[in-house]
Amino acid sequence: MISERNLTGISAGQRNPTKISPGLHGPLEAARRRGRVGGRRPVVDDDKRAAILACRQRGESIRTIAAGVKVSIGVVHNTLTAAQAEQRA
Repeated sequence: MISERNLTGISAGQRNPTKISPGLHGPLEAARRRGRVGGRRPVVDDDKRAAILACRQRGESIRTIAAGVKVSIGVVHNTLTAAQAEQRA
């Protein structure tokens, strides 16, 4: 059970994991200047993206595509959403 104290802390914005510690700004900026962006590598490369789009064009479901390409359903969904946004632009 969640106590009232925990809810108060959450609503007050305590323990926000998206904030970058002030001590990390310098090293991150230095890495960017050297051409190293950092972060997690994308799961979908150009070949997987093409396979996802081709499967969807044939009418396959997102679950079937995810199983065939060996990525998560969310990755397939995000790839399809990004492709639709690119077509609109």
